[in-house]
Amino acid sequence: MIGYAPLPVFFLLYARSVLGLRPGTASMWLAVFAIAAGLVMWGTSLLRNHRAHKPLLSLGVACMGGGFLAAALTTDLVGVSLACAFAAVGFGLISTLGFSLFASLIPHGEAGGYTALYYSLRAVASALAVPIAGLAVAVSDTYRSIFLVGAGATLAALIPLAFAMSPSAAAESTRLLK
Repeated sequence: MIGYAPLPVFFLLYARSVLGLRPGTASMWLAVFAIAAGLVMWGTSLLRNHRAHKPLLSLGVACMGGGFLAAALTTDLVGVSLACAFAAVGFGLISTLGFSLFASLIPHGEAGGYTALYYSLRAVASALAVPIAGLAVAVSDTYRSIFLVGAGATLAALIPLAFAMSPSAAAESTRLLK
């Protein structure tokens, strides 16, 4: 969450400053990536193989983080567009599969508390993301730093994800505990 939360706030400023896009064009450009992410969410929602969830979620984190990193490293509209396309695919995968992996790890009978924890963490991440991004822009004097901070935060998620059980393993451990 912290990886992408500041983008909507700063995107028009970034698009004008770095890419030279007018606000209307930048908004439409961003909408294309939102539609792409939505299409990935729809396609991923059709996935019924639970064993594929964790690898695809990892791929999503890598795509989003790598896309943000690539966007930070270029000022070319085509390059940034390709980078943002990868980030949109990653965002779609993360949005669709992230909660299902988290939900599969919740102990039986404790869904309410863990669901509240999940949404509380998202709210805290959102609240922190914008000031951190603003500070990064102030320190670096470029809006490209937003993508760099987003890449770091997103790619850092690969570490705990590597140690998380897959949904099928979590379901099996829950079945064995009963």
